[in-house]
Amino acid sequence: MERVGFAAASALALFYVSLRARRSHPGCASPSELKCSFARCKPTDWQYIAEGALNLALRYCGNDPNLVGIVLRVRKNNPEASGGVVDHRPWKESLRFVENIILPLLGRRYVQPAIEVEFRKGFMRELAESIEDSRPVARRKNHLDYELESGLLMLDNTCIPVGDGPTICFELKIKCGFCPDSPFVTHEVKKRVDRFTMHQQLKNSQGKLDTVSRYSPVDLFSYDEPRVIKALQALVATPQNNFRMFVDGALVFPDKKGHGSKQGLEEILKKYPQVRGGVDGLLTELAEVLVREPLLDRIKKVQMLDDCDIEGTWPLYQKIVERNERVLPLADGKAIFPRDPPKQPPTDAVTQHDTVRRFMLSCTAKDCSVMLSLKPTGGADKKLPSVRHLSVSTTDPRTIVDGFHGYSYSIAIVDLDPKPLEKMEHYYKLDKKVAEFYAKAERDGTLL
Repeated sequence: MERVGFAAASALALFYVSLRARRSHPGCASPSELKCSFARCKPTDWQYIAEGALNLALRYCGNDPNLVGIVLRVRKNNPEASGGVVDHRPWKESLRFVENIILPLLGRRYVQPAIEVEFRKGFMRELAESIEDSRPVARRKNHLDYELESGLLMLDNTCIPVGDGPTICFELKIKCGFCPDSPFVTHEVKKRVDRFTMHQQLKNSQGKLDTVSRYSPVDLFSYDEPRVIKALQALVATPQNNFRMFVDGALVFPDKKGHGSKQGLEEILKKYPQVRGGVDGLLTELAEVLVREPLLDRIKKVQMLDDCDIEGTWPLYQKIVERNERVLPLADGKAIFPRDPPKQPPTDAVTQHDTVRRFMLSCTAKDCSVMLSLKPTGGADKKLPSVRHLSVSTTDPRTIVDGFHGYSYSIAIVDLDPKPLEKMEHYYKLDKKVAEFYAKAERDGTLL
């Protein structure tokens, strides 16, 4: 059975409905009550979960029942990740972008609403001090944005609060799931080798990696179960920052340096006898969920809105800049859907702007994360029918699926912020560098 809530008229109402659906106690707070509770909390009430290049997530660990099961999302000071843009109230555009542009493409099944909350003066500095020792050493070079004026409250995707037993949550940095076939691609290697694989070789040459990952996003997106399992096995073997596992909200794999192995994960799973079949059994369950759901199909469709590739889009962006035209923020435009890919470079301004916006939207989908939580229920080991072709709904709150091989599961897509237009030149130069390095290493026989 799949538990979904009632249709709601706004993101705030949906947040409330989702919260009620996710919690085991009946008296959960409304959005206004959550804001009041947050205003009373202390920075030390928030516990570090994880972070990416630009954002950091924390779990509430205080005594206010209104905030139990809630995550706080804050922004870091990282000019490279932000494209040099300084914004101490970044969430307004992000929330509009998610609700107006992302939601119609991915659906409320996976895209959760959020609530913006105000910070008092000094909150972020105190928060940074309280969590510093919990952060990975490699991430500490970018401190939190001490001047940040607000954050986002969201549901904690690492826990399924109903029922007994541990919640095993996987965070997957899925990357780009296709190789481009645009006529504007000049680097032949890009049409047959996925971007993640090529970038691993460049990063290794720069001393940024201990081990080259064999993970293939194309395998993960294939909807072929053996290939999906192969992709997941590669992530376990070399997790880097692309694969994390939480148990009841606590990060247990990999270690703070991003190191891990199948053997190490086997040892961790011995503590949880409810999880059957060890690593292989768990990855099989994970793969079957991914094959059952329309999740990866939807993400890939958004990624493929980049139908001209950066090689075709960058010259169009340069023309727009030369004309001193402003590209409309993604959050302010109309919803974007697939189109027939151009065979020639667009010459009219409207299509040029549309192409740039499509590329920037695809960048969000290529850099998002999937949070997939499994909870052993001890129920019947039955297989549910596929919902891969389920239509997109923008009204139902997130879903918890019961009775799947003796598990309940829930999925969310996170890290859906719009990418700054200021990174266009960076994207172009990096793409060229990655492709040229891989092609040369391939010719020289020096690929690892």
